[in-house]
Amino acid sequence: MSSLLWSARTQLVFFMAIGLLSLVGCANMVETRAITAFTKALQEHDAAKARESASDNFEQKALRLDESIDDFAVLRLPKGEINITKVETVSDNEKRVTVEVGERKERVKYRLTREPGSKKWVVDDIHIRQKKGNIVATRSVTELMDLMTSVREFLQVWNRGARSDMVALATPEMGDILGKLPPEYVASLAKLTIGDKMPDSKSKPEAQIDDDAAIVKLSRKAGQMLISFRRHDGHWLIHDVAVENKTEKDKQIPSVRQLAIALNSAVEFLDAYAAADKTRLKAVSKPSFYSGSLESSDLNLVSLPTPAASATTHQLRLEAGIADFIVTQSHEVMKMNLLRIEAEDSQSAVKYLVSDVSIYDLEEKQEKRLSSLFTSRAIVDAFAAAVTQRDLDMLLVLATPDFKRRVWSRIDEALHSQLPMLEVEAAEPHVIATVFSGAVTEITVRQGNRALTYVLHDKNGQLFVDDIMMPTVGRPNSFKHTLEVMVSVQRFHNAMTDEDLKALQQTSSRDLNRLVWHTAPKVPNVGLNPLEHLAQPLLKLDVEDLKATATFGDDRYGARVSLIREGDQFVVDDVLLVNGLEAKQRVAMRDAMRLELSRFRGNRAQEVVPVSGTADDETP
Repeated sequence: MSSLLWSARTQLVFFMAIGLLSLVGCANMVETRAITAFTKALQEHDAAKARESASDNFEQKALRLDESIDDFAVLRLPKGEINITKVETVSDNEKRVTVEVGERKERVKYRLTREPGSKKWVVDDIHIRQKKGNIVATRSVTELMDLMTSVREFLQVWNRGARSDMVALATPEMGDILGKLPPEYVASLAKLTIGDKMPDSKSKPEAQIDDDAAIVKLSRKAGQMLISFRRHDGHWLIHDVAVENKTEKDKQIPSVRQLAIALNSAVEFLDAYAAADKTRLKAVSKPSFYSGSLESSDLNLVSLPTPAASATTHQLRLEAGIADFIVTQSHEVMKMNLLRIEAEDSQSAVKYLVSDVSIYDLEEKQEKRLSSLFTSRAIVDAFAAAVTQRDLDMLLVLATPDFKRRVWSRIDEALHSQLPMLEVEAAEPHVIATVFSGAVTEITVRQGNRALTYVLHDKNGQLFVDDIMMPTVGRPNSFKHTLEVMVSVQRFHNAMTDEDLKALQQTSSRDLNRLVWHTAPKVPNVGLNPLEHLAQPLLKLDVEDLKATATFGDDRYGARVSLIREGDQFVVDDVLLVNGLEAKQRVAMRDAMRLELSRFRGNRAQEVVPVSGTADDETP
């Protein structure tokens, strides 16, 4: 009897075990069926079947394009037989399933959801492990595929170049920048970015995701494209693009976003210029360029291309915070320089301001700057008046830094009145010819009875006079070089007049200071009056880089002043006093003063005996 009971119990346990195994098997069959159907569709590249096996969320993010099915290859999902190792029921409508795939038993986690109003389970997400170097991370396939699909949409939309579609795929910041540009400019920007050919469809994007930011690298034949994305309201949107080109450096784009900002400024400048709207011009121009060239000028005097005319002919290059906007026309090329202005804080946007505009005349082979075209004549008139009227304050305003350093900053009103304004007559300049060469403008005028050429330099959109060139005999044609030496000679002359040893030291060479002024209690008497000799008219002036010689008077009476350059100015090294044709009638001041000091070093109060000698005499 007991054996019969045992047999019955044994049979009951056996059948209960079989039933439990069947229930477990059925449960796994549900998950297996859902996962197998999805993976099979991927392997067959069947987008329709993949969508049938996926949730609406997965479909919208990872399978919204038919071509998206091909992008799963980039993820390198494990292939092979599926073995479910764990099923976690999160709710009645969600399960988390861990599977091992293939012979290597690579672990993949699936999230399954039940279709609303149905018993069918579908794939809602997949989590895979990715390794790069020593870093291992678990990524959501939905997230990755959403990004890959966004890359495809970017390429397709930018290849078409429709502004509204490009704005729709951009972050609010990027969309605002693109939205301000005329449609034809957006199309040209898209073409410049994408190039003549789309990236190779076989190339596999490399994505780097960091929370709500991502960078995708696409290999190209001549380089690569880097696409910057930001997640906004659950979608990956374009924030910036960079293009590297190994063969054509001029086609490299460090930042499409920056390029679009610069392009906006260029188009706004041309539009405001055409409308003569100086308020708008001021907003997109560098302050010095606006105040120095545009503010007080009649814009109708010089025409620039309109935005509409430039839409299909312009080029835009960006490098190291500077952008060049170039428009080529039949007879001239316009080049607009834009300077990057950094944002004052994180809330402010970067700006590009127009710093100058150049027009290259293809027929005359001249480069004309807008600043020069507008203001050159007024600058010449003002400078000519300042020279003849000896208006030192105005000369300091109108001269280049180099002209000021060499001449005008070294003198005061009193010294200015003593300088000879050689060949610059007090007459109104009448323009004969103008030659433009980039930042340098040369304006030749008839001023009184002489032809003078005013050399103007452009500094940050403002013109300054750097020199006046004039035909001369016996001295430099450069007004600046002549005055530079004459200032040194006149300062030395004035110091001698005042017997000011300190001023003499400042205007003399190191040797003259060491041999004479540092040991002399007063100016030694050399038997001739240097002041009378230096007061003779300038006969000849030879100027080299490191030395100069100024000759006053003639061979019978006058002086020959030798100067050398020490530091950034000329200083007097010696003076030969000429009192006749014979050698003994010529006195080298430095040696004569040394001799005088050596003779009376012990009794300087005695009456000084006049001395004479030649420039070649050696001092004992």
